[in-house]
Amino acid sequence: MNHARQCLFVLLGFFLAVQSLAQGGSDEAVRYVAEIELQTEADLGEILGRADSLFAAGELTQEQGAPLTIVLHGPVLRSLLRDNYLQSKAVVDQAASLSALGIVEFKACRSWMGKNGVDETGLQPFVETVFYGAGEVQRLIREQGYLVF
Repeated sequence: MNHARQCLFVLLGFFLAVQSLAQGGSDEAVRYVAEIELQTEADLGEILGRADSLFAAGELTQEQGAPLTIVLHGPVLRSLLRDNYLQSKAVVDQAASLSALGIVEFKACRSWMGKNGVDETGLQPFVETVFYGAGEVQRLIREQGYLVF
C-alpha cells in the first residue's frame, strides 16, 4: 500500500472518531476538510468509495451542507476533465453523485492546474476552483472552524 493511501486511511479513521465524539454534545454540524494530492484515478475511487460507505452507514449527513470538502491537486484532476469523461466515467459518476447528495464538496487548486496545463473550464461542473489549495484548507480551518482529517 502506497504512502498516500496509508495516510488517507489513517485520516479517515481519525475523521470517524472525531465525528463520533462531536455528535455526542453539539447540535452544530462538524465539517471536515482534506487536502489530498492523489496520483491516480484508483486512489480517488478509493476515497469516494469510503465516503459513500460512511454516508450509507449514517456517519456523513448532509443536514447542514457538505460535511466533507476535498481540496485536490495533482494528476488525478485530469480524470475530472470533461474531455476525459468516457475514460473516467465510474469515478466521475461517483464524485458527481456524492456532490449532488451534498456529502462531498470538491475544490481544485488553480495554482497546480496552471503549472500543469490543466484548463479549469474543462472541469466537471461539480468541481469548484480555488486559487491555492493549501491556502483554502487553512482558510476553512481558521475562518469556518473546519477540522482536518
